[in-house]
Amino acid sequence: MPVEATATVEKPRTPPASERLAGAYAHQAAMAEMAAAERQDRSGGAEPDHAPAAPGLSIKLQSLGVPTDIAVRASDGDTYGSIVEAFTALPVAEPAPDAPGETLIVVGESTHAVEVARYVAEAQRLDADQILFAGRNAAAAGVDGKRRITGPHDARLWAKKLRKSDAPSVVAVEAALDEVSWAAAIVEAVRPVAVWVVVDASRKTSDVAHHLQGLRRVDAICLRGTGSSGDPASPLSLRVPVALLDGRPSTPFQWAAMLCERLSLVGG
Repeated sequence: MPVEATATVEKPRTPPASERLAGAYAHQAAMAEMAAAERQDRSGGAEPDHAPAAPGLSIKLQSLGVPTDIAVRASDGDTYGSIVEAFTALPVAEPAPDAPGETLIVVGESTHAVEVARYVAEAQRLDADQILFAGRNAAAAGVDGKRRITGPHDARLWAKKLRKSDAPSVVAVEAALDEVSWAAAIVEAVRPVAVWVVVDASRKTSDVAHHLQGLRRVDAICLRGTGSSGDPASPLSLRVPVALLDGRPSTPFQWAAMLCERLSLVGG
């Protein structure tokens, strides 16, 4: 597999992942400072000398990984409704490209990438058998070997066909966190309209951030495995739009349902 990606992609729909990730934590810290300043104003210029007897909803959400600037928007009233309102501030992922000749690339571990690719194909009423797979073992991923992309050169040949197609296309690219160069080479060879990356919520956010930076082109992430993560919302600190949440379209309502369930398990 190649170890270098040498080209650049044209006209990404969103700013490069590196630009969004570079200021993510600085932005979060700034928002926390603003929230603290607001509390000082409300208390006459000084912070209280003691913590509240019971943590508010904002603190509970932060313990589940919700970024401070989102969590502080949630009031202590109706939990579900407050979370929905707070999460309307999240960036919204653009829909998967659906015009003839347009291509979506889904990057992730083998079966996870194919799973998302099949979801998109079904949503667009495409033949799931037409999904392309760039990786080692197409059969293990449930894809016909004839639809396997073997490397960047092969990807460029396929890309020419895809651009002339009378339907949109979906390509699943196999890539673990330590295989970013291979995935980047395929992405840049295909030059898709959009790139989605499957992210496991239980992974360290810093490792995921490094992975996304290496890809150099990320339009949205597809978050999975929130049930096995202690802080399932932590990937939101990446400041990349979430297209799918546990296999469903990411909406404030979907986030509220997931977080309310988690809060109920910890006595929230």
